[in-house]
Amino acid sequence: MYIVQHAHPIGCRGERATAAAGRQHGLRSFELWLGTLDAGERGAICRHAGELVVLALAGAGKLIVDGGPQRFIAPCSLLVPPGLEFQVINNGTAALQLVWAYTQPPEPAGPLPP
Repeated sequence: MYIVQHAHPIGCRGERATAAAGRQHGLRSFELWLGTLDAGERGAICRHAGELVVLALAGAGKLIVDGGPQRFIAPCSLLVPPGLEFQVINNGTAALQLVWAYTQPPEPAGPLPP
């Protein structure tokens, strides 16, 4: 399962990302990033060697992973198993606010289908 809906919202590792907590802050086992994808914006195509959880706080989007797109509406969590190529796309009309938590830094990956 890649998406878990939440009843209450509790903002993403996009192109404009900020490290909230990570190795540069002395953490050893995970990193936490905050960022925003504007309407129509696509995040980088990535692959993570470790586990990844992306918490969508606001907005709507599409997770491209494991053979196809999976649509989501915040608040929800995107669960990406290790080793899979993926991309987050904001296909909504408002900013998509995300919090990224992962156990290994991202690696560059090849192109994914639209």
